[in-house]
Amino acid sequence: MLTRSCAAALIIAVCTMLACTGCNSGAGPGTPALTIVTAALTGGQVGELYEATITAVGGIPPYRFAIGGGGLPAGLTLSAQGRITGTPLLEGDYQFTVTVADAPGDSATRRYEIDVAGVADDDDIHVKTTGNDGNTGNADSPFATVQRAVDVAEPGETIRVHTGTYDEDVVFNHSGDPGAPITLAVYNNQNVTITSVELARDVDYIALEGFNVSGYDIWGVTLNGDNSNVAISNLRITGGEAGIRMTVGNSGEAPAFGPVSDVTISDCTVRDTLYTGIDGTPGPCDRVLIQRTSVSGAGVTGEGFFGSDGIAIERGNDITVRNCTTADNGGDGIDLNSRDTAGHATGILVYGNSVYRNRCNGVKLWAGGRLERNAIWGGGLNPLPLGAYDCTIELIRNSVAYNMYSGAFGARDYAMTVGYPEDGRPAPQIDLTMQGRIFAFNTGPAQGTPTGIYLGPGVTLLLENGNLFHSRDDCEIQAEFLGLLDPCFTRGEITNGSWSAATGGQGVNDLTDDPLFVSPWPDVDLHLQQTSPADGIGAY
Repeated sequence: MLTRSCAAALIIAVCTMLACTGCNSGAGPGTPALTIVTAALTGGQVGELYEATITAVGGIPPYRFAIGGGGLPAGLTLSAQGRITGTPLLEGDYQFTVTVADAPGDSATRRYEIDVAGVADDDDIHVKTTGNDGNTGNADSPFATVQRAVDVAEPGETIRVHTGTYDEDVVFNHSGDPGAPITLAVYNNQNVTITSVELARDVDYIALEGFNVSGYDIWGVTLNGDNSNVAISNLRITGGEAGIRMTVGNSGEAPAFGPVSDVTISDCTVRDTLYTGIDGTPGPCDRVLIQRTSVSGAGVTGEGFFGSDGIAIERGNDITVRNCTTADNGGDGIDLNSRDTAGHATGILVYGNSVYRNRCNGVKLWAGGRLERNAIWGGGLNPLPLGAYDCTIELIRNSVAYNMYSGAFGARDYAMTVGYPEDGRPAPQIDLTMQGRIFAFNTGPAQGTPTGIYLGPGVTLLLENGNLFHSRDDCEIQAEFLGLLDPCFTRGEITNGSWSAATGGQGVNDLTDDPLFVSPWPDVDLHLQQTSPADGIGAY
């Protein structure tokens, strides 16, 4: 007859055996199964150094890797530590299986492929660290420096730069042609770093694609002036005073070498500059499109102030900033036309951007423009200072929330100002449209009571409807343009019709409820819960 303690021990032993069914045979109960976690391997190119690492988790280290089936490209080897290195000798699509074994002898496998491209047989100009500037620049006779390739490139030609770091400050001194730009690009998506790239005055029709820019002291990519038709895409730019600089000169002055125009910046990353990330000082910069680009860390390692914005273009018309992220910068997130004192800038569109945790303002439009479907949160100051000069402002379906919340850099301010009189100047005359916007939870408790929006004495409210106000109960809207003794409108006055009556029928379908965001400060997510009363308005 089993004693109570023996019976308990037997039950524990049986349960342990059952729990281990299907586990690694050599690992103890509860040890995670051995698994190869590297999902895929990059392609290679004949004659180019190849490096990749396969990693595993679980089981009991150390691990030993080996080829389990198929074969690596000729010229490559797999070490027992999981590193694939060498120089591919033949082009082709190579499929193989990698096996990993752990200390007890358990194993796991995963299938991979490496696509090896052949040596280029084309009319492009090629640059390799192993090349020679006395060569022809062909694929089998590459140059050693990017500058040599840039100097000899003709309109319509593409310079292909192969893997490596090129410690060069490259200068374009001549242009491409309409429909035939000179293109500087990486070869076969390889990892290429160039110190900096500069377009001299009057250089047009240039395209820059795919490389890293780092190690420069002042500007990573410079458009000196009188440059046009420039396309910048897929660059990763780090450090210096500014990542991309368009025009040269002092703020508020004429450009030293002329304006720039017709510039497109797409799918780039700019980070950790001392001052503004993408800087159009002093401008003008006309017909500029910045899209799907991330700018972060400007002015954070140095002094965070209004000269360390994410994106700033002091003057220009037809400027679009679309589907970008400007976050964690020392100044503003986006600052357009702050020196266009005549006002009425045309073609200014800020659309679909995420603007958050910038230490000064969120989006600053001083000479007019349209803001649509932007999410603006976590800023240190007024998230929307708009209309410093006479202009037209359109605000459509934006979400502005949880600004001035940071204890590190937040300060109590308005949730938005339109036409705020400053510096003793007359109040700017602003034609304003506001539809489908959310203002909520602006000014955190550490900075004092929440604040609403300010509409200056020169505002003409063309259209205001379907907006949600939920920051400050006693003064959600401070409407100076109405000329009332008390310009503040409470939430109750917005919902009971007083606001609509005072503005001649504006405020249709306005709301003052909690919008029910998915997540509040500090893990902010301005998407709306399914039960939100704000369904159909705001950025998302």
